[in-house]
This record gives sequence, C-alpha cells and structure tokens, in this order.
Amino acid sequence: MVNTIYYMAGILMTNISMWQNAYMTDPNHLMVQNVLSNNPLQDSFVNRDVYQTTNHIYSHQVEPRAKITNQRSSGRCWLFAALNVIRKEMLVKYSLKDFEFSQSYLFFWDKLERSNYVLESVIDASSEHQLNSQMIQHLLSDPLSDGGQWDMVANLINKYGLVPKSVYPESRHSSYSREMNSILTYKIRQFSRDLINHQGTSDDKRKLKNEMLKETYGLLSKFLGSPPTNFNWEYVSKEGYNVIKDLTPQTFYKNNVPFNVNDYYCLINDPRSNHPYHQLYTVKYLGNVVEGFKVRYLNLPIERLKETTMQSIKDGSPVWFGCDVGKEHLKSECVMDLDLLAYQHPLNTQFTLDKAERLEYKQSLMTHAMVFSGCNIVSENNSVCGNLDKVNRWEVENSWAEKGPAKGYYMMTDDWFSEYVYEVLINKKYLNNQELDIIQKEKYTILPPWDPMGALAKSI
Repeated sequence: MVNTIYYMAGILMTNISMWQNAYMTDPNHLMVQNVLSNNPLQDSFVNRDVYQTTNHIYSHQVEPRAKITNQRSSGRCWLFAALNVIRKEMLVKYSLKDFEFSQSYLFFWDKLERSNYVLESVIDASSEHQLNSQMIQHLLSDPLSDGGQWDMVANLINKYGLVPKSVYPESRHSSYSREMNSILTYKIRQFSRDLINHQGTSDDKRKLKNEMLKETYGLLSKFLGSPPTNFNWEYVSKEGYNVIKDLTPQTFYKNNVPFNVNDYYCLINDPRSNHPYHQLYTVKYLGNVVEGFKVRYLNLPIERLKETTMQSIKDGSPVWFGCDVGKEHLKSECVMDLDLLAYQHPLNTQFTLDKAERLEYKQSLMTHAMVFSGCNIVSENNSVCGNLDKVNRWEVENSWAEKGPAKGYYMMTDDWFSEYVYEVLINKKYLNNQELDIIQKEKYTILPPWDPMGALAKSI
C-alpha cells in the first residue's frame, strides 16, 4: 500500500514548530538576526572586497562638465536629465562656466498639457468603458504624476521652447510638488466625473473641458508663478558679460539653443518573449501634448543600447536613459553594482528572476532618468573580430545634488546596465539602416496603459 502525503491549504502549527526549531538551532541565523534587526540592510551586508575595488575613474568623459543639479522632492528626473543633456551644447556655444535651463518652465506646461491629455483620454475611454473598468480606473489612479518620457520632453520644447533658469527659477512647489499634485489630482478626478456624466456631444464636452483647463492654468500660476513670454538673457561667459534682448521661449530655443530634439529616438531593451526585438512599441494613453509625438520605442538587444551609448560618449555627447534605480544600488557611495550588496548568503535565500521575469512579475520597471556622462573602455580580444572596445563601468550624472564620493556622479557597472537599464536616448545618426527603416515605417505595437514600459512617466 502506497502512503500518500497530503498538504493542507493552511499553515499547520506542527510545521511552524519544526521551522522554528530548525531556525533556532542554526547559529548563523541568530547572528544575522542580531545584526539585521538593529541595522539597515544596506549597511549590514556590503561586500567589502567589491567596495574596495570600486572607483570613479573613466577613460572617456563628456566635456565640459557643469554643476550637478537637484530635483529636490519632486519626480522631475526626466526633465532634469533631458535639460542636462541639452545644456552641454550651451556651455560650448557660449563659453559658459555653468548654466541651467528652467526645469520649472517645462514642468508648468507639462502639468497643463497633461491635464488636457488625461481629460481627452477620459472622454475617449468612457465611450467604450464603464467607470469601474480597469481602463478608466487606471486613468484616474495617478493622472498627474511628475514622471515623464523623452518624447514628452520633445513635445514641450517643440511647442513652448525653453528659457534659462535665471528667467524662471524654482518655486516652493516645483521643488516640493506633493501638495500641488494633491490639489491638481483632486481637480482632474472632479473634472473627469463631470465629463463622464455630461450628456452632450464630444464638442460640448470639449467646450466644458476648456473651462476646466482655464481653472487649471490659474492654479498652476499660483503654485509655480506665471511663465515668461518675453525676456532678456543676461549671462557671463569666459569673455565677460553679455545680454541677448527681446527673446521669447520659442525664439530662444530655435535661434540660441544648438540642439534639435527631433534628432533623437528612444531605444529600449524589453526582453519579454512576447515583445520581439526590432519592432516599434508605444503605450496607450501615455503622453502629454495631444498633437505631439506619441511615446515611441524601438526595442533592441541590450548590446545594441550599449554600443550606441558608447559611441555617443566617445563623440562627446551625453546620453539620457531610464532605469530601475533602486535595485542593487548603494546610494551613500553612489554605486550601482550587482555584486556590491551581498544579501543572499546571510539571508539564506536566492533571487532567481531574470530581466524578463522581473518585468512580468512586477519586480522591476523604469523608475528614474539620468544621464550617461562617461565610460571606461577596455579592449577585449575576440578570435574572430580581433580587439573590440568594451565598457566595464559607466559614469552617470544624476540630479540628486552634489553628494557622495564623486559629488553627484554615480558609477554603474556594465553588468548593472545589462540588468536594470531599460531605455537610452540616441541621436538617429548612430542607428543603422535597418533600425532607421523600422522607425520610418511607424508600425507600432500598442502596449496597455499599465505596462511597465510606461512606468517612468508615472513615477514620482
């Protein structure tokens, strides 16, 4: 007769007793318990051998270098990273020691445009979906977060131009946005209710929406200040004092900023099996300017993202990118390294999800945008191709103020890049003919609004 073992759905007290006995008789468990119960996890288990070999030295760094920026308590990383890329060209053109564009200026217009975009999405979605549907509930869940994507930056700059930070400085609520976002989110949900319940035509709803946006504009002006329409730009170059008069934000961008946002395209690395490489993707209901670009991605293998990023840095151009910044990251030392935090052995566990599975099981997504500002290139011998350039570590310009051993610059290992970088912004001149052909055909796979590839635009 075969004895059959049955396992209960619930937890048996006898099992708890056995687990407790096994745990208490292992002195290693008790040692880790004593350490960890009184100390932060990161401080407790830094791999000393890896830490001792960490350095912030690179064979290639983008010049000139400017002061590290500070987004403070806001989710504007995508704007800070984008403007940090663009300002490099201003530093060169005008021989500036330092310079910042106004992040608050684009922040103002993004909040207004995104309010319109969300309300348009609600009008569209409510024609097919009920209020309690996943679609409508997603649109209402976090309608006006601070996050964003590169194409949303391009939309704002194409429509509203740019201004120097000296012309439109930070306000309390651009640097600490939670209170403003709370008010704006309440209003968007209230406006959504009114639009969903309105029995008129689409034109009637848009007339009502226009009044809503007028109120939103007034709220934004109160929180952030009225954005400039005309200004003079005064600056000090290495040659001395200068002034350029009678500018508008649009003419300043077109005539004075040596950067064309339309020359750039986002490459992503999404290794999920149902998202093939060498295809275009977009995310439904993700954007800001209704008449602007949709969020556009070309999905490629991770090595292609690295190749184009390295080439851009070698040519002296920084690279905007999106990643999951909170993983394997020792913030106090400004290091992102898969081997630095030795958790698995002392915790007596294994973490076995690969990059695709982390996306599928909600363990990882894009949470932060920064800038690649350098890399350390070493030659590797290949029996077929000879010596090949390979990067073993990357320099990252962050927007969290001048902190840590490199004063705001972070070190990322190449292995960390493989696992947690999902997106890089590349000038289209670095793409090959096949990649350019795919972009020109504009055949997009539309991902649902809650897909992790849209997470950076929902983060704060």
